[in-house]
Amino acid sequence: MYIEAIVLEGFKSYSNRVYVGPLHPQFNAVTGLNGTGKSNILDSICFVLGITNHALVRATKLDDLVYKQGQAGVTKATVTLKFRNDPHQQNNPLPFPYREMPEITITRQIVIGGRDRYLLNSRNAQLKEVRDFFHCCQMNINSPHFMIQQGKITKVINMKPKEVLGLIEEVSGTRMYELKRGNAVKLMQKKEQKLQEISVVLREEIEPTIERLRKEKQEYFNFVSMKEEMQRFQRFDVAYRFYSAKQLLQQGTSDFDELTQKKAEIEAQIAECDRETAAAQKQLEDVDTEREKLDGPLQRVRQKKEEVEKLLAKRHSEEKTARRDLKLFSDALEDLKKEEQKLAKKLAEKRASRLSETSHAEAAEEEVKRVKEALENAEKKLEGLSTGGAEAGGGASLREKLKQAKTKAAQLEAEEEDLKTELKHVDEELRQVRAKLNKSGESAAQMTTQRDAAAARVAALEKQLAAEAVDEEKLASLREEMKLCRREIDAAKHEAQESQHELNSWSKIAVRLPRGMHPHKLHGQVFELVELKNDYLDFAKALQLLVGGKLEYVVVEDKDASKAIFKENNFASSRRRVTLLPIQDCQVGKICDTATLFQNRRLVGLSQDDPRVLRCLDVIDFDANRHEKVALYTFGGSLICATAEMAEKITYQPNKRQAFPTVTVEGDVFQTGGVMAGGGSGHVKETLLLWKNFKRCSQMSQELEERARQIDFYLQPMEQTVQRRTQVTRELRLAQNELHNIEQLMATSSAGSEMARAQQLEERRRDCTKRKEEVEAEKGKVLAEVQQLEADVYELEHNRDKLEASLKKEVKVLRQRLKSLEASVNTLQKEIGSFRQELMTLEKDLQSVQEDIEKRTQGLADLQKAIEEKSKLVAEQKAKVEDVRKEIELCLSEAAQSDKKLGELTGKLKKLQKNKDHLLLTLKKHQHLMNDREKNIGAARQEMEALQRANDWLHAEERKFNQPGSAYDFRQLRPETARQRLQALQVEVQRLQKSVNSAAATLLEKTEKDLLALVERKTQVENDKAKIEAVISELDIKKRQSLETTWLQVNENFTGIFEQLLPNAQAKLAQVNPRDLMDGLEMRIAFNKRWKESLAELSGGQRSLLALSLILALLKVKPAPVYILDEVDAALDLSHTQNIGSMIKTQFPTSQFIIVSLKEGMFSHADVLFRTRLIDGVSNVERHALAERPQRRDGTSASDDAAGSARKKFRKHARGEDSGEDGPN
Repeated sequence: MYIEAIVLEGFKSYSNRVYVGPLHPQFNAVTGLNGTGKSNILDSICFVLGITNHALVRATKLDDLVYKQGQAGVTKATVTLKFRNDPHQQNNPLPFPYREMPEITITRQIVIGGRDRYLLNSRNAQLKEVRDFFHCCQMNINSPHFMIQQGKITKVINMKPKEVLGLIEEVSGTRMYELKRGNAVKLMQKKEQKLQEISVVLREEIEPTIERLRKEKQEYFNFVSMKEEMQRFQRFDVAYRFYSAKQLLQQGTSDFDELTQKKAEIEAQIAECDRETAAAQKQLEDVDTEREKLDGPLQRVRQKKEEVEKLLAKRHSEEKTARRDLKLFSDALEDLKKEEQKLAKKLAEKRASRLSETSHAEAAEEEVKRVKEALENAEKKLEGLSTGGAEAGGGASLREKLKQAKTKAAQLEAEEEDLKTELKHVDEELRQVRAKLNKSGESAAQMTTQRDAAAARVAALEKQLAAEAVDEEKLASLREEMKLCRREIDAAKHEAQESQHELNSWSKIAVRLPRGMHPHKLHGQVFELVELKNDYLDFAKALQLLVGGKLEYVVVEDKDASKAIFKENNFASSRRRVTLLPIQDCQVGKICDTATLFQNRRLVGLSQDDPRVLRCLDVIDFDANRHEKVALYTFGGSLICATAEMAEKITYQPNKRQAFPTVTVEGDVFQTGGVMAGGGSGHVKETLLLWKNFKRCSQMSQELEERARQIDFYLQPMEQTVQRRTQVTRELRLAQNELHNIEQLMATSSAGSEMARAQQLEERRRDCTKRKEEVEAEKGKVLAEVQQLEADVYELEHNRDKLEASLKKEVKVLRQRLKSLEASVNTLQKEIGSFRQELMTLEKDLQSVQEDIEKRTQGLADLQKAIEEKSKLVAEQKAKVEDVRKEIELCLSEAAQSDKKLGELTGKLKKLQKNKDHLLLTLKKHQHLMNDREKNIGAARQEMEALQRANDWLHAEERKFNQPGSAYDFRQLRPETARQRLQALQVEVQRLQKSVNSAAATLLEKTEKDLLALVERKTQVENDKAKIEAVISELDIKKRQSLETTWLQVNENFTGIFEQLLPNAQAKLAQVNPRDLMDGLEMRIAFNKRWKESLAELSGGQRSLLALSLILALLKVKPAPVYILDEVDAALDLSHTQNIGSMIKTQFPTSQFIIVSLKEGMFSHADVLFRTRLIDGVSNVERHALAERPQRRDGTSASDDAAGSARKKFRKHARGEDSGEDGPN
């Protein structure tokens, strides 16, 4: 198949219809001046092939391909390609039915602002159909290797190995497989996504729907069952109500008569209670008068107690300060003692080090002395040898030494024999003793076992005693600290109890909560809800005088709580006035705000920040969230002034809005109503100060108890350790006594004597054996010395010269050794001198510390004496406090007797009132019961009548009510349970009636069938997907095999084409990675069989030929029907251009080439030449047949003479023409 003609109309510079053809089936050339539209012919072919990259046809959008973009009246561009096909061609790649058509036309048309359409044999076709048609012919326009455009040569030469491999893939046909495979994978991914969506729908919609339908089905069945059960329980409930009403009617009539009789009895008891209450009230008033007489002496004694306790606190503080100084002095003394120990230890270490250094020095001096003696002996020997007299020089001494050594060897041998004899006697005696021991046997073994067990017990207890170590100093410190802590806790608790007792005696009110009332309803008394700030403790008396009894008010939540508490505690009949303050209902009066405070300060001539005029609110703390209203009510409308003049001026100022009640620190009170008070505030009860002291002491006792628990945490284990250590010590003493007794028993018994003798013999045997081994070792050394001396004597007598040389060498070595030792001795003597200096310094420091310790010890004794004196003062003051306390206790005991009588009378009154209240309540209850009985009788009668009217079956079934075994057995099924079950069933039936789905069973069956079918189809799709993935894997392997085959074929073509284009040069495609083709391919070139390392060494023309050879080699492997070349010879000279033309005719005889070229060397080989011209801005085409050859694709051609003649004629014609007009493409 080849292109027979191209028809252009309205495409780029071809405004009119232009017929380009007929084209030769082999070599066609297009030439013309620049801008005449020659490349537009190639662009038109790409346009029809379905190109999507507009840049390849030099356009930005499709409208640019229309002649002058539609501005010259031409609004559409049409290009038609006419193909000539051979129906009889073997292996025709065209799809059916096109392979049987001799002529095929493909048209593409675009309209400005309109649509883009294709015509295949005058029939509308889709772009995919057109592309598939060209893909079958190896003409993929999106990877157009059959088309070599301007710049393609440069792109090819600059391709990376992977891109070169891509060219091989395109030629082998695997590129189309990759495209189809990619599309298939994308489609599978989309289908997989769809499957996932289906799974999500199954999981989140269908399965929940089925579950819901199952639930609705079960709910419907439950609804029917519940409805039937509800009707049965309704009849049961009606029967019970009728039966109960009848019983109530009978029982109510009887109860009403009894209640009437009891009412009369209770009224008589109430009258008697009133008489007893009047008598007890009179006695209470008499005792209360006596009690008030005892308050004066008690107050005076308490004031005396305060003064004595203040002095005691001062004495305590002085003693505590002295003890703290003693502790600091003691700690300093302890540090000095530790320093003394450190210095003493360091001095001992230095002295020990000095002894070590001295011993080293002495050893070095001994070594010097020994070396000197050895040197003298050697020099004497050498002197004797040099004088010529062997005996005089040392021979005699050697012989004497030899004699002495032999004598010593004989002595050692005699001693060894004696030791052997003694060992023999010891062994014999030991055998006899052991025989005796074997006879006594069991008793000896038992005694030995007892002794060993006792010894083991003693060792174990000693080890246990060592493990149970305890720090005695720390233990004593903790014990003392715990003792002091307990003492302080008792003092704090005692002080808190005294404060509490005083508060109870005049301010504290005991309040009992009614049964069932929440504790938060009762807040407490006012003085318990506020606290005096630490900076204003002196204002306690002033506040007490100003607010008065308000501090004792009992604060409650609301009016209801106030009424209930007042009634529960019977405050109405209390001898003491009690006021309840409900927070929610109390009305706060005029409040002194900050601005008013500043104005009052200015009124008395003070600055705004002067603290000599303060609000009472400023000197107290309170819970702003809960008790702010209480604080405002009590303290919000009053001021504290430094002087009476300021207070009077503020209270009695003309501006009544700024006037407030005031008080001075001394206790002078000024009221806005004109009342003034003061001067007699000596015995004012400072409630706020007492309460603060109580809270402080209580908190202190809690903190001290927590500290005591912490101390006990560390002290308790140590105490337990001490106990265990005492126990272990006692057991160890007993065990040691037991071991001593056993050992004495063994010593006095015959078996024990024999065992002791056996031990002595064994020790003697070990000593003899040890001495025998020492004698044997010493004997061996002496014998070796004898041999050496004999050898030396022999050497002296027979090798005199050699011995002289040896002695000279020995003298030299000894002199060097002596010199080195003397230097070491000098160094050690210097070091000993520095040690002496350090020792002297340490001794002086130690003496200084010891003197300081003596001084501080004396100071410590003086402090101890001062503490003893202060302790005596504290003891005396404590005695005074104790005396005052006894006076208070005496007064309190007298007051307690009166309080006891008051308590008894008050209790009696409370009891009488409680009894009366109880009787009144009982009377009221009886009246209510009588009323209830009347109502119940009437209600029962009405209910029976109503039930009989509403339920006709009651009369027939009444005889079965409460009968055992019947449906109305009220004992077997409790009516309350039945009623609860009925109510639950009614609620459930009413709920289900609104939501129950009666069609749930049918819908469930249908939905389950649909779900099963959908799951089966989903499974089938997943199986198909697995098969497709397996096929893709198999095809990937075949693709690789195809690539390797194609590469070898392309490489062969590449080598041949390049050698034809550039003689004496070789080229090849080599693998980047010899082990893996998929890593890419690279082009290699050689000149005269010498391979270049890089293509950078090539000229531009050589690089172009190399790239063109590769492209043509690719085209030759799998030839396309048409090849398009656009000015590929631009960088080549004439000879190379001619080679390309010749190569195309020889290498591609069966393919059609359409080549755009400006060089005669190229198009001179063409069979048909098309020349473009631009006339009036419109391109035209002229056809010139350069050779009259038949239109065949078998590679044959007409005679060369005819071709040459036609080419010469064309060249003359071309030279005689003028230059054409330039215009845009």
